[in-house]
Amino acid sequence: MNARDFELRLLTDLRTSLLGLGLAVRLDESMPGLLVSTANPGLFVWVFVGASGRTFTWRRDDSKHAVDDVPGAAAEVARFVTAQAGQLNGSADDHFD
Repeated sequence: MNARDFELRLLTDLRTSLLGLGLAVRLDESMPGLLVSTANPGLFVWVFVGASGRTFTWRRDDSKHAVDDVPGAAAEVARFVTAQAGQLNGSADDHFD
């Protein structure tokens, strides 16, 4: 498995966990990363696998969690999305289901 396939597998696993927590999430394979919807339309949290391949990273590279703990990473991302409503991370015109 090459590095990109490994990254996509990790993101797919995290997406599944985030969906299980009731969040709307879209996998963007072109970047790759996850776009996690917030309570504010047009605002999202972008989650990606860090350059080391050892962490999921979000909010401008200052929030991280180990990729070998997908449920824990999903819980942290969910807490961030709920607490911050994604306002610190960016915006998008898309709406996700």
